[in-house]
Amino acid sequence: MSKITEDLKEKINIEAYFLSQEDLPYDTLCWMLAERQLYQKIKKKAPKELIKNMAAEIFFSSPPYDVLCWLIAELNILINKGTFDDRSKFFG
Repeated sequence: MSKITEDLKEKINIEAYFLSQEDLPYDTLCWMLAERQLYQKIKKKAPKELIKNMAAEIFFSSPPYDVLCWLIAELNILINKGTFDDRSKFFG
């Protein structure tokens, strides 16, 4: 594994850990993940109704709490690093 990949994985793990320590409700994490996935897809903040529908899909697919935290952390880092077209710090 390359140094960059190891560094990225470590950053994601750290951010996921701190997110998990916030003890957010499961449905809030589903909403957060839906926001970020849609942002990645459409390159801007999605309408609430679209987020709501995707959050429900995520909720009913029942991913573990720690997996939700990791996926949110991964997207936060990728979005904030400007990996996607919009280089703004949309999530923090």
